Amino acid sequence: MRNCLALFLVTSLLLTLLTVSHAYAMRADSSAYQEPTYDFLAKYLMSTKKSCIRRGGSCDHRPSDCCFSSSCRCNLWGTNCRCQRMGLFQKWGK
Repeated sequence: MRNCLALFLVTSLLLTLLTVSHAYAMRADSSAYQEPTYDFLAKYLMSTKKSCIRRGGSCDHRPSDCCFSSSCRCNLWGTNCRCQRMGLFQKWGK
């Protein structure tokens, strides 16, 4: 009786292990073996990326158009606008 019970338990354990291991077996063309794609991350980063115009570049006189410690300065007629270093009094005002 004990031998039959032990044989039954070993057989059922082996069958259970075989079915479970078969259920989790992956094919070679599965996505787990492929390189991950980060397209979604690149799209997110590009949507939240804030660009600025560096010194010497032409600007449109929009707020935060020029990079840090620069301001958009235009000539007397409001044309030829360029990002230039902030003046002494502009730094104090911010």
